[in-house]
Amino acid sequence: MGRIMAYAGAWRQRVAQAYGWRALGVLALLVLGCRLGVAQVGPRYVLALDGAGAAPAARGAGQVQLAGKGLALISFQGLRILALGADADAYSAEAMAHWPQADLLVLTPAASGRYDGFAPLSGRSGLPVIVAADPHPLGAAAATGAQAASVATLYPLQLWDALHLNKGRVSLRVTALPGGAGSTELAGFMLDMGSGRATYRLYVSCLPLAQSEAQALGQRLPGADLALLPDRQVPQLLALQGKQAAGYAVPAALTAAGLTFKPVRR
Repeated sequence: MGRIMAYAGAWRQRVAQAYGWRALGVLALLVLGCRLGVAQVGPRYVLALDGAGAAPAARGAGQVQLAGKGLALISFQGLRILALGADADAYSAEAMAHWPQADLLVLTPAASGRYDGFAPLSGRSGLPVIVAADPHPLGAAAATGAQAASVATLYPLQLWDALHLNKGRVSLRVTALPGGAGSTELAGFMLDMGSGRATYRLYVSCLPLAQSEAQALGQRLPGADLALLPDRQVPQLLALQGKQAAGYAVPAALTAAGLTFKPVRR
């Protein structure tokens, strides 16, 4: 960036003399664009959690398991993430009282049923919560209602926004992704979990997928290892590597026993 600014300063006078002030104005706009582009590089949010009390994981393994109605618990080397849809029958103050402890909540939009706002989160004050940013907010009334409920800390993500979280030696990057080609709607969140050079990539879909759409996920998300698909009763798991990525994807119901995974050195 410093070199760009120095270059612009050295050539500003020469450009003005040789090509006129119109060309100088174009150069100024280019430099401004560079500065704005540099300012936008990097995650939108960065969080650091205390990892002192984290229990060591067996050989670096992680796990995805059913933790309640419509609720998935993702554990990775001491980091615990809860993922669920915002349907009121599962996302309620009564249900939340029985949820396991977690470091982060990924709340996908209500795919069916009804949505009662963020009030149920009032019992988990301080819990970081990732939500899909509303591209068409209703105004100050919605924000005022959320603040009045004393909710947990919300981190709204728009398309391509990212949140970085570090807990001890474990890192997590959550990125908001669109759907298929040409889509401008947020379709899901990519969870990139890592410790050192080994990582595991789990895609949390915000939308129910037809069988053909599920089979195409492996090609649309070539870097992902596993997909978590929403369901009001039992979330579905979909492997995205190996034969499954070649078009033989068959979602399977998530169970309390869960699925164990290991990070991959890339």
